[in-house]
Amino acid sequence: MHWMYARFSLRFYISCLFSILIIVLGSVLIYTQQRHNSQFLLANSQQRLDTLENTLSQRLEHSLQNINTSLTLMQSNGVTLANTEQDLTHWLPLIHPLLSATPNVTTLLVGEPDGRSLIFHLTQRQSKRDELLAPQATELVIDIMSPDHDTKRFYFNKQYQLLGETIITLADNESSFDVRKRPWFAPTLNHKGIYITSPYLFHGKQNIGLTLSVGDSRQQRVWAADLLLTDISALLKEELPNADTFLLQAPHFNLLASSRRQPEGSSLPEVNEIFGLAPLLEKPSLQHWRKNINGETWLGHQQALTLDIGLDHSLDLRLATLVPYSVLMADALKFGREQIWLTLLIILLCLPVVMLVSRTMTRPLAQMAQDMKAINHFDFSCFKPRRYFYKELDDQACTMALVNNTLADFAKELSLLSQSDDFNGFLQRVGISITQLGGGQRCLLYHVEQEGDNCTLVLLDKKRQHRIVLPEGLSDEALSNFMLATFSEQALRFETPWLLHDRFGKLNGVILLGMSHSAPALPMGKRRFIGHYCDLANIALEGMRLFEQQRLMTQSMVRVLAAGIDAKSPHTSKHCQRVPELTLMLAKAVHNSDSGIYADFKMTDQEWEELYLAAWLHDCGKLVTPEYVLNKATKLETLYNRLHEIRMRFEVLKRDADVRYWQGIANGEPEAVLAAQRQQAQQQLDHDFEFIAQLNKGEVAINPAQQARLNQVANQTWLRTLNNRIGLSWEEEQRLCPDTQLPAWEPLLADLPGHHIPYLPEERITPDNRWGITLTQPPLKQHLGERYNLLVKHGTLTDEERYTINAHAVHTLTMLSELHYPDHLSQVTLLAASHHENMDGSGYPRNIKAAELPLQTRMLTLADVFEALTAVDRPYKQANGLQKTLLIMAGMAARQHLDAALFRFFVEQEVYLEYGRLYLDAEQLDAVDKPQVLAVSEGNAEGQC
Repeated sequence: MHWMYARFSLRFYISCLFSILIIVLGSVLIYTQQRHNSQFLLANSQQRLDTLENTLSQRLEHSLQNINTSLTLMQSNGVTLANTEQDLTHWLPLIHPLLSATPNVTTLLVGEPDGRSLIFHLTQRQSKRDELLAPQATELVIDIMSPDHDTKRFYFNKQYQLLGETIITLADNESSFDVRKRPWFAPTLNHKGIYITSPYLFHGKQNIGLTLSVGDSRQQRVWAADLLLTDISALLKEELPNADTFLLQAPHFNLLASSRRQPEGSSLPEVNEIFGLAPLLEKPSLQHWRKNINGETWLGHQQALTLDIGLDHSLDLRLATLVPYSVLMADALKFGREQIWLTLLIILLCLPVVMLVSRTMTRPLAQMAQDMKAINHFDFSCFKPRRYFYKELDDQACTMALVNNTLADFAKELSLLSQSDDFNGFLQRVGISITQLGGGQRCLLYHVEQEGDNCTLVLLDKKRQHRIVLPEGLSDEALSNFMLATFSEQALRFETPWLLHDRFGKLNGVILLGMSHSAPALPMGKRRFIGHYCDLANIALEGMRLFEQQRLMTQSMVRVLAAGIDAKSPHTSKHCQRVPELTLMLAKAVHNSDSGIYADFKMTDQEWEELYLAAWLHDCGKLVTPEYVLNKATKLETLYNRLHEIRMRFEVLKRDADVRYWQGIANGEPEAVLAAQRQQAQQQLDHDFEFIAQLNKGEVAINPAQQARLNQVANQTWLRTLNNRIGLSWEEEQRLCPDTQLPAWEPLLADLPGHHIPYLPEERITPDNRWGITLTQPPLKQHLGERYNLLVKHGTLTDEERYTINAHAVHTLTMLSELHYPDHLSQVTLLAASHHENMDGSGYPRNIKAAELPLQTRMLTLADVFEALTAVDRPYKQANGLQKTLLIMAGMAARQHLDAALFRFFVEQEVYLEYGRLYLDAEQLDAVDKPQVLAVSEGNAEGQC
């Protein structure tokens, strides 16, 4: 009974049945194919060739007819070099449409009796502009060429405006261009109507084409057009992609175009170099032929190309194709469908027999399907090892058991690898797994660092550093040999390294597995499986590199933005760049503190990046702050100092005093009285203007007496006789009141409705705004009233302008709120936009109190204040030394505007001194009385400054 336990091949049971089916099916299909194949192939080939012949004929006919029209128009309109030299743009309105209508025409040309030529080029394509060295906006180019003389070239745009001109010296040309020596010049003069050349190689180019020309024998002048045939090759390849198609010129069978791809810069081969066309040279009228090339049969076909161009000159063009017999067989779709239907019919007829035979294997296959379902659900614990009667099924079961165990181990490794919280840890775990899988002693993982043209491998190992500089231009095989040679003298034998490439094919890293010298080489199957672990390392390396590149790109973009903000005004230069420096200095000192209230404060790498970006972006809202507000040095300054307007009004009043004097003289009044009155009036005006000019500076706070005098001066009037509503923009005209009748008396200092500029509706910040902004917005966006500005009590800024400056924090908040941050940068907006918040909640833009402000924000606030007080580039103040700066900041800490504890740390650790040595002038580095500064910060009145 031993035979009952023998395992026979499954092929034995199935092959008998399907052998009969295949024989029957093959016989029927072969018979059907032999009957229809030849007829179908010839009909299909002829139809596609006819289509290509019609397409080529139509294209060539269309091009030749258009050229015929163009040349006729040029001749009838008298386009010559002489009238073009008189007016370069005279013929451009005619030539431009003619060139545009025929894209394949490279040039339109006028040949003169003395050998000179006038050439028109259309440069709509960038390649044509590059060829002619034309500017970007060039549409047309005119060349004036003379034998043995330099070529003059002129460039024109679409509006036929001259963009420039240049001289092409004889040294830059391949040869001197004498139009009389062109092969078509003399025949054209002796030919009636349009003359068409045979295809030839154009002057100075590797392009084949035709030249069509018409001549005037009396004037010995020729008008010509060059027609390229280069796009014919693309059409041949497009219409018959599976065949080699050629456009030939009879009777010599010159090759004009070919669907075969030619090396760039090379010319078309001769017909005798194409073996499949050899029968045509022997028998030019041959239409069909067969040719055996390299053991493969090719079918050839020739067909004349009919051109009905209505000219008394014709071209004998032939269209020839070479098609592999096997390719034609692949396109027989009809036969394929018949084969499918016949196959299905035979299978249906044989299905009952197959079902009877397959019953014997239903049960083991069902069991295998159950096991496969468990693997498909990644439930590796439900798999049961089985043995089967059939040899193939039994081998399959063993393979499935191996796959199940391998996948279970692989999933376990992935679970362990996924627990790593950083790229380096992840890669170290991958190295351990590769070492265990390969039975090796050590795994070395190297990642690539690219610096210019230098490529270096860096070992990923926290305990050991190792770098390998790679030679340039190594192939993968050479790189593997180089790595093996590098480690050839080690105590371990290293396997052929696994080279890791990114998705662009660039080297990403190298993994080497060290084995003992007695260990056998890894089999290919195990190497492939280890390669999957290497793919995990490759993903981690690429992710690590991309993450670092994105981080550096973000930081560089932020620095560029900050530099742009600083560049807006020379008076705040370097502010956005120095505040981050001081902020990070302070954060580093707090982070490294081992004692005191900040001993437990430690920042993660993500928090350092968050603070870095917030510090660089803290003033990004200044992008929308007007420069004249930031730089306002006097009260009347906007885009310019309006004091000059007021000065002119005083000048007018002084002239009025002169006018009154002379009018009195004319009326016979006493000269002495009039002179005294004039002198008194003009002196008073001088004093009043000097008073206004001093108020304009804003250096001293204005008192009530000065306010009263200002109002008195402002109420003086002057006579305006000119219309103040002409020459204005629409927006400014809308703000002005209706014009009064001229002449009109106006106050010397005006506060007019036109000086009131309101906010647009979309610029208003409502109390229920989504950002929580509480900074009060004034009723007006700008108040340009002259009296209003001069009445500013302190400094030069009005309430509206002071809000505009403070609103940079509002803009910082709104702008940064629109960005989408990764999770570890979610606090960038809060840190950056809160640097003007006070610890007691009196700051802006959201009145946030100290308890709601992160320590990093308070660091940024302190750094911003210190840099502003010590900056040497502010127009409204002088730079302070360290002592005065710290006393001012101490007062702010006492009033809970700054974090008092953080300020104490800042002073005690002398962070200010570290910053001062780098960025402050030597005279600012005065001695600091720390006890006095700290006493002021704690509210000690005796020490306050």
